[in-house]
Amino acid sequence: MEESQWKAIKPTEVKNAVELFDKDWLVLAAGKEGDFNAMTISWGQMGELWNKRIITVYVRDSRYTKEFMDKYDHFTVSAFPRTYRKAMSYIGSHSGRDGDKIAVAGVHPESTAKDNITFKEASLCIECKTIYKKRIDINDMAEEVRKVYADGDIHTVYVGEIVNVMERQTHEY
Repeated sequence: MEESQWKAIKPTEVKNAVELFDKDWLVLAAGKEGDFNAMTISWGQMGELWNKRIITVYVRDSRYTKEFMDKYDHFTVSAFPRTYRKAMSYIGSHSGRDGDKIAVAGVHPESTAKDNITFKEASLCIECKTIYKKRIDINDMAEEVRKVYADGDIHTVYVGEIVNVMERQTHEY
């Protein structure tokens, strides 16, 4: 990674997390160069838990990315300029099991200084260390929310401690 392209920022300098997850979408990646997968996410939170700055993400059992989330103890959450919305949509609607969806989407993976995966086109990269994971128990949720899991494809919750936040100087997210 070219260090001059990225600037380290504090987690508190990241724009509104609700906008990032809900409006902008994000790409979750786990693994390392040559052995990773990524998916688009719009569910998540960013804040403080257990006296740590954290990001919480949710990955369904059926997603290929889940294998990488369970195999590796770090992950990244990357934001892209809105001009990459079509690429992000492709990454979110195709499986890495079926081919190189990253190449087809037209984005280029790169390793961070901590050997995690982000993308040359990303405008923001948040690196996290997994500090908690738990498969959702639908018996513990309100009845009106259970319908999300009518198909039985349950999410696992991953809480990641934010270990590094970088923004690219040439992009807005």
